[in-house]
Amino acid sequence: MEMIKVGPVGSLKGSIWEENGRGEVAGIFVSYAKDTIQSLQFLFYEDGNFVQSNKHGCANSANFSAVVLDYPSEFLTSLSGSYQNYGGLEAIKFNTNKGSYGPFGQPTSGANHFNFQLGNHSLFGGFHGTKSDYVVESIGIYVKSVVSSMINLKDLRVKDEK
Repeated sequence: MEMIKVGPVGSLKGSIWEENGRGEVAGIFVSYAKDTIQSLQFLFYEDGNFVQSNKHGCANSANFSAVVLDYPSEFLTSLSGSYQNYGGLEAIKFNTNKGSYGPFGQPTSGANHFNFQLGNHSLFGGFHGTKSDYVVESIGIYVKSVVSSMINLKDLRVKDEK
């Protein structure tokens, strides 16, 4: 399936990581300090099994939160947070069709903010970004392309209101 790559936002230092086309996200594990996202790890549902991704970022952390979605009825609708151009992600928040999780971490003064909106459709296709040994430097998302057969053409007609 062809996907649209959005981002990443944040510092582009470090090594690249990719988690796309892995199935549907069922959980997210976040390690963080006051103003730093230290690591991210994901739980995907693939071929009838739950599969855990590699950890992206540092092995140790000050705080940890497990975001476990009510899979399969709950899915991501947006991802937002803040970052420094040369210092990585500072805060992250996940929104779903059933609620919100976070923010994890806190933005500092002068932080840049991001907001990736997916809407109320199951269009999420994965994550990508960069990491160092200590922090998640950047994050982006993959969005599944909308197949033309999913569009109902009769709803797109222009009405003449004369």
